[in-house]
Amino acid sequence: MLNKLNYLFLFQKLIKEGNLKIIITNIFSLVINRDYVILDIENINLLKKMVEAIAPKKNEKIKSFFEKIDDLKNLLSEVSKLAEILVKEKKTIILKYHGREILIVGYDARGGLILKNIKIVDKLDLIKMLSEFRD
Repeated sequence: MLNKLNYLFLFQKLIKEGNLKIIITNIFSLVINRDYVILDIENINLLKKMVEAIAPKKNEKIKSFFEKIDDLKNLLSEVSKLAEILVKEKKTIILKYHGREILIVGYDARGGLILKNIKIVDKLDLIKMLSEFRD
């Protein structure tokens, strides 16, 4: 899944000004500009169902990715791999939950020693999102 980020980076290089917005009402919104990707999740259960419906049946990578992210430790492990790639490309991903920033990953994130290039903005909302994700 992480190797597919190259397509996102190539797409971002095509954006000279402005941004691309994809909004699916009451599920999520996605904003992509030259340096940032902002994902605002409104309904995580519907988003999971939508991704599973769109993904090919023989592609089990997405399901295994969802199964791995069952707690905060596993999430941060996966996000740290993503953060390294984003920093090299000078890109940032911002994850929002119900309109509030909960996680910033990549070039503009300022984390501590353990969470290098990862900033948890709102721990309670992140935990709430993960618990909803597991249900």
